[in-house]
Amino acid sequence: MRLLRTAVPALAALLAVTLIAVPAPAAAVESGDLSDAFYTPPPGELTTGSGELIRYRAADFRIEPTGLIDQDVRSWQLLYGSADAEGRRIAVSGTVLVPETPYAGPGPRPVVAHAIGTHGLGDRCAPSRALAEGTQYESLVIKSMLDRGWAVVVTDYQGLGTPGGHSYVNGRAEGQAVLDSVRAAQRLPEAGIAADAPVLVAGYSQGGQAASWAAELQPSYAPELDLRGASVGAPAADLLVVAEGVDGSPAFGFGLTAAVGLKHAYPELPLEELFTDHGRELLADISDDCTLQIAAKYGLHSWDGLTTEDPFARGDWRARLTEQRAGQHRPAVPVRLYHSRLDDVIPYRAGTELKDRLCALGASVDWDSYLVPTHIATFYAAAPDTTGWLADRLEGRPVANDC
Repeated sequence: MRLLRTAVPALAALLAVTLIAVPAPAAAVESGDLSDAFYTPPPGELTTGSGELIRYRAADFRIEPTGLIDQDVRSWQLLYGSADAEGRRIAVSGTVLVPETPYAGPGPRPVVAHAIGTHGLGDRCAPSRALAEGTQYESLVIKSMLDRGWAVVVTDYQGLGTPGGHSYVNGRAEGQAVLDSVRAAQRLPEAGIAADAPVLVAGYSQGGQAASWAAELQPSYAPELDLRGASVGAPAADLLVVAEGVDGSPAFGFGLTAAVGLKHAYPELPLEELFTDHGRELLADISDDCTLQIAAKYGLHSWDGLTTEDPFARGDWRARLTEQRAGQHRPAVPVRLYHSRLDDVIPYRAGTELKDRLCALGASVDWDSYLVPTHIATFYAAAPDTTGWLADRLEGRPVANDC
């Protein structure tokens, strides 16, 4: 019944288908404009602390697929401080969205850190650009949260828009960028997000991995945030499992993207030298591709067919891949974890094994299993359950613990 109640309307909708010193308004980023200085931090060594604003500007929030501006939402693009996986200071971009209407609930307006799913490796793929252009495929789900009166903040993660390579699926960098985006949103004067605002985290796919890492890191990295719960969907929770799952499949390009992302995070890792000539051509080609191109261009390849040495048999690669595994620290808040048995990108066992690891740590896990075909359709089908579960955490309702 849950499937009929949520999947059908969601799939039908699918088919029918942010400068501190002197804040100055600026036009939203134009499509294809990669020379935008907004995304480049000030020259010299970055001294901005985690979650501190570097600059911000007004932007549009356009809804995909129509591309129309949502006049009921205020939007800003941000450049803020965060840290990479090694603890070095970095600048990360993102977007803050706030409904025009006052929040009707008790207490301050809640803020959702929406950990975005895969967008690719090129700067032109940055979620903040897509939100301003009306090409953001998660915008309808974000809109459903805004319609509840919640503020939403969306990070671009490390290197997606800002200088340097995107450290795709680097768990610690992602989790820190998510938490620091909330801190930055709370520091944005025009947004009116209180320092004690209730905080929720939600994410799917790459965003699911990021959401889990954010929840796991919050007690030590951002203990001042009033985190109430985390929704984690179809997470890339174990990259070795994901690499095995995409081998030879139409989703192989996302495995290749992960290899490039980890090379960006850990430059000492060998990569090109482990690939054939054709494999190196694909690595170069994918370096500026966005999600749709990745999905369309690289499917059905295999690791064996593109490499001269098995990277997953090497100690250096296995160690770095293992470091990205979600479920290493106990979240202090309930976690909603869900996955479809019919996921065609991230193996179902990546979700069930994360559940087992979190439960073993003593976490509270509300587990949902779906039977929705395909990875992307499950994101839309599960969205009503996700927003409902997040609302329950704000209202203090009891939460199921399936551990």
